[in-house]
Amino acid sequence: MSGGFLKGLRRWALCVLALSIAPFLKVSLGSAQSPAKKLTSGISTFTASSAMMSVAQTTGLFERYGLDVQVVYFGNGTVAASALLSGDVKISLMSANSTLAAAIGGAEVVQIGGLTNKLDYGLMVLPSVNRLHELKGYSLGIAGFGGASDFAANYIIRKEGMVPGKDIILLAVGGQQERLTALVSGKLKAVLLQPPFTRRAEKAGFRRLVNFSSLDLEFQTLGYATTRSHLKADRDACLNFLKAVTEATYFFKSHKNESMKILAAFLKTEDQDALEEAYYLNARQLIPDVPYSSVKGLHNTLELMAYRNPKAKNKDPREVIDDSLVSALEESGFIAYLRKTYPIPAE
Repeated sequence: MSGGFLKGLRRWALCVLALSIAPFLKVSLGSAQSPAKKLTSGISTFTASSAMMSVAQTTGLFERYGLDVQVVYFGNGTVAASALLSGDVKISLMSANSTLAAAIGGAEVVQIGGLTNKLDYGLMVLPSVNRLHELKGYSLGIAGFGGASDFAANYIIRKEGMVPGKDIILLAVGGQQERLTALVSGKLKAVLLQPPFTRRAEKAGFRRLVNFSSLDLEFQTLGYATTRSHLKADRDACLNFLKAVTEATYFFKSHKNESMKILAAFLKTEDQDALEEAYYLNARQLIPDVPYSSVKGLHNTLELMAYRNPKAKNKDPREVIDDSLVSALEESGFIAYLRKTYPIPAE
């Protein structure tokens, strides 16, 4: 990667949208350490899952664990990984594809925790489309190449005996709003979307041809990645970051009303049906209680990556995982404390 590109990326990264959502639901969680350690973190996509970063901010959990975190949004996992490797971002929430691609390329990236280990995409199509084979010769809109939506598209197309890029063209459209707009405008017959955009598409008259969350497919959709050098140099900050975002997931699961308000602000929607879908899918299905990385999920990713990059065939997914911090959370009693403090109400 050229020095000029990295310099340009640094300038760009500092200008992107900072997700400093005001603490309108701040709860009393104890006094923060002083002075708080400043840390820049990134997310690669706006989804209900990545809203856990906003939950940690909004509820004051980062401050509780002595961190002053600025969250920066990147349009896709490739750019998020580049910002991580350049040092502009210290910890990034991004797809396993991006983490593995960086590691295969020789980068010292490592995943220190997993957030979701199943795909939450819906393949949204025109009402007239009843089978995936009917999309043969057409384009399927994804976020970008190398990320989770790329993996999902490749998986389902190959599962149906077709070849991505030949039978169905993959088109990098951008964020979820851009993909939904492409579908509504008629520019595309099919796009991959995640909640709450899946429900919004259904309300607009489109149908969900494939519901990925119902498939028996494990995939590390999102995980917390850093560099080995940063993990070694500032292990305490990484541990405190993981404490904050893990407690945020327990808050999310146990405080529906407050979490729905955070989701609405983060996703910029007041569509209650869409928010309900996004909430329950993440709180009850996608986010595990203990944020270990999914070895199987990373392995499944490598199998599909190998179609484009032969080096992926020989990559051991365990080489990009360091679960020692998650183990420390369990062994210290932190996870047990969270389970006791944040009981999940009966539905």
